[in-house]
Amino acid sequence: MQGMILAAGYGTRLAPLTDNCPKALILLNGKPLLWHVIEKFINSGINEIVINAHFLSEQVIEFIHSTQFKAEIKVVVEKDILGTGGGIFNMLDHISEDDFFVYNTDVVSSANLANLMVHHKKHSPLATMVMQNRETFNQVIIDRENKFCGLKYIKKNSEIIAREPLLPFRILAFCGIHVINKRIKEYKSAENEFSIIKTYLEAAKNNENILSYEREFYWKDVGTFEKLKEAEDYLNKKRDV
Repeated sequence: MQGMILAAGYGTRLAPLTDNCPKALILLNGKPLLWHVIEKFINSGINEIVINAHFLSEQVIEFIHSTQFKAEIKVVVEKDILGTGGGIFNMLDHISEDDFFVYNTDVVSSANLANLMVHHKKHSPLATMVMQNRETFNQVIIDRENKFCGLKYIKKNSEIIAREPLLPFRILAFCGIHVINKRIKEYKSAENEFSIIKTYLEAAKNNENILSYEREFYWKDVGTFEKLKEAEDYLNKKRDV
């Protein structure tokens, strides 16, 4: 199996740690965040990995070259940061399989990736997004058939509806983990920098199926010092069991 790791972000919320270190290499229990995601990929049967990098990209390249992973790993450097959508499209040439994983480097999760791929292939959507029922600033509108229909911006008290949801619908949070089919290339934006959610909105307007995947699992976005500590506590408890 093949997967992408999005690792080009600046990690400004973790400054000053990220002043001279890319967010992907910030330590979590003594290992870089990127190490944790790569090991999760490998343990899930993903042995071909593509990683994007931008800020201090030479450090990411050096880390990959100096660490022995049981996988084929390529680093794609972005001269200008491209966002989640632009980053994914920029790495598509390195993907040969029809369906592939995408995982944010600042996410710690116990979600079972092998089961996620089985679920995705069973239903054959354009993409499958891992979701949770929790509060966040921007939430996703999912209808009764588990289809992605739009976004709800909590702070702005506004929403974007890409397709009319079949009632009852739910408001969920995206976890930064998904499986995408290579047909996504049909929806490439004319912009260089863009969010993959923008691509999903355009695809949903075209009646493409983008599905929600919900299970019970641990999840943490470790983009702040507080959440980094919470993830460390979780990993320590997991190790002690």
